[in-house]
Amino acid sequence: MKRRVLLLCAAALLIVSLQGAVAAQEPVTITLWHGWTGAWTQTINEIVEMFEASHPHIKVNPLVVPYDERDTKLMAAIAAGDPPDIIFTMTNIVSYAARDAIVPVDKLMPPDQLQEYLDYQYPFYEGNRYKGHIWSFHGFVDAIALYYNKNHFREVGLDPNAPPKDIATLDAYAEKLTKVTSGGQIDRAGFLPDDLYRWADVFGGSWLDGDKITATHPKNIEAAKWMASYSEKYDVRRITAFNAGLATERAQALDPFVSERFAMQNMGQWKILDIDRYAPEGFDYGVVPLPAPPEGRQNSMIIPSGYGLIPKNAKHPEAALEYLLYWVGKGHEADRAKIFTLGGWFPLADAVTEEPVYQEYIRRYPEFQVFSDLLRSSDPTGFATPVELYYLDRINNARDRIRLLQGDPAQVLEQVQKEVQAELDKLEI
Repeated sequence: MKRRVLLLCAAALLIVSLQGAVAAQEPVTITLWHGWTGAWTQTINEIVEMFEASHPHIKVNPLVVPYDERDTKLMAAIAAGDPPDIIFTMTNIVSYAARDAIVPVDKLMPPDQLQEYLDYQYPFYEGNRYKGHIWSFHGFVDAIALYYNKNHFREVGLDPNAPPKDIATLDAYAEKLTKVTSGGQIDRAGFLPDDLYRWADVFGGSWLDGDKITATHPKNIEAAKWMASYSEKYDVRRITAFNAGLATERAQALDPFVSERFAMQNMGQWKILDIDRYAPEGFDYGVVPLPAPPEGRQNSMIIPSGYGLIPKNAKHPEAALEYLLYWVGKGHEADRAKIFTLGGWFPLADAVTEEPVYQEYIRRYPEFQVFSDLLRSSDPTGFATPVELYYLDRINNARDRIRLLQGDPAQVLEQVQKEVQAELDKLEI
């Protein structure tokens, strides 16, 4: 009898032990918030599947959270003690760091592992350095260049192999390429500047100097006046009407450049894939670095803090870090090269560019080489500040006012500087 009891106890202990072993092998599930919609949602799902295949101990639950809702939803989720494990493609990581809303990645890594990753990729992670910590690695950055329609160039007698390389030529080409209807409305825009944040950098401006806001930098004002000159030249009312009739930039075949409503437009490297997927047969285009004025910044590239963040009180921060590091590519170079082919997200490590998948893709889409060269030849301008989100909002508001001719550009930027500096000073108290 005693022996039977002992055997039953041993069996019970074995069952408990096996259950514990099975439980230990069950993967951790992390929640990922991202803002990619449409066909891009499926792309993210494919990358998640790739990650899970190489990290069987982690499952990822990807959820689309619109960009304009992320801040409110994140802070509410943190306050409720139920944040996601990762929010992806945030462009204002330092803002969250200042609010004690996220976890610095360097606290989740031993010093030797951290240094390995710092040495592995281009030093764009410096845009995520704040108060002695690194808050994320850049798994990719978006480089911006000028796309131009070669057929439109041919149509008006311009050499399709001689795109503009300076502002004066860009302006002249824009005038020649613009088409208007018999009623005087814009049917096709040769070019319209729409990004004061980046064009100010091209002109040689600066938005930050340490903890000082420099919105009134003379080159920022010069860029703003140049932007306003287009509204004056082409009539702000006609430009407004033209813009009102455009689809969004991610509207597939209705994309303004793909649908040939623009002859030239500044966009990121992802547009190459949109053109390949949705452009009509015979669509012929080229890409060139953003044209600059004589004293401007060649191969301009402005880098905000960003990529992916791990919220405070996330349930699985270590697993979340593994997902972020997977995008860097160290130890997963072949997968990272494939991620590049799926969405045009450039790797920031030379080791990935040596992969056959990467090399074949560059041969297939030579336009990507322009962006690859930009990553290596530019001297990136940083844009990391605790008031980054607010600052970007004020810059974009200023852009709209300047384009609508609602105030002198210098005065508009002076207002931006006062407002943003006041916000930053509050945090410094």
